[in-house]
Amino acid sequence: MAEPLSLDYHRLDRLALRFRGGLTGFYSGKRPTSKYGSSLEFADYRPYLPGDDIRRIDWSLFGRSQRLYTKLNRSEVDATVNFIVDDSRSMDWGDPHKGRRALELVLALSYISLASFDRVSIGLGAKELERYLPPLYGKGSFGRVLRFLNEQSFAGEGDLNALLGSFFGVLKPRQMTVILSDFLSPGGYAAGMRGLMAARQELLVLHLASPDELEPFFRGPLTLVDVETGRKKDVTIEPLLLQRYRRAVRRHSAEIEAYCLQRGIHYFLYDTRQEAVDFLLAAAPRILKNL
Repeated sequence: MAEPLSLDYHRLDRLALRFRGGLTGFYSGKRPTSKYGSSLEFADYRPYLPGDDIRRIDWSLFGRSQRLYTKLNRSEVDATVNFIVDDSRSMDWGDPHKGRRALELVLALSYISLASFDRVSIGLGAKELERYLPPLYGKGSFGRVLRFLNEQSFAGEGDLNALLGSFFGVLKPRQMTVILSDFLSPGGYAAGMRGLMAARQELLVLHLASPDELEPFFRGPLTLVDVETGRKKDVTIEPLLLQRYRRAVRRHSAEIEAYCLQRGIHYFLYDTRQEAVDFLLAAAPRILKNL
């Protein structure tokens, strides 16, 4: 990339990704679970049993009932947010550039996640997982995320189903997985997303589109070249064809959105004209919360 990635990080402070619950963490963290543990968040009472920590006895309740009860607090674990970035050649396109915007979104969401004590992993590929940053924890890891993302590029013919399938080996159940792609893979996306759901991932889909894809400015006779395969097609851009194209673009994004909605997956179409942080803050009520 021409310039290092940079964001207005201060606007992202005190935000965290929303999870629907049922997380399975491996270390102590800040995400409440349905299990009981040692956090400060009260969950329930149960009768005192020999061996219970006497510091957890509710003496005020004993004074009213003359029975000993132990306070149970909710367990808190770390969560893991996995980012899957489509780095096929079609993402190396647009002004603003789709690939750069995708990396800016990963950078912003990684900043939010690490600051809220979640773990972050990042993988990129066109047809398979090609480059992978294993899960990192804590604000001190943000520099590694930034360096990793600044080293990335976009090339090759994509297969989104194959790419999503190649991640199964590095995922654990009950994590969040964020998919960033332009969804221009000829083979579609459904098989890969079904696999991720079967792997018990909570999914967030970020569908990137550049302005010239949403509203082409080309007119007259042109030779269109597929940036991934090199195939060419001669066309004449006239009003009727543009109208059909716009309908096809809307239908494509609507089909992905409907697929996600039916399965409880958050879906967002991201017009890359919008700054990454502005886009996330606009989407905040659905996917972000204040700490």
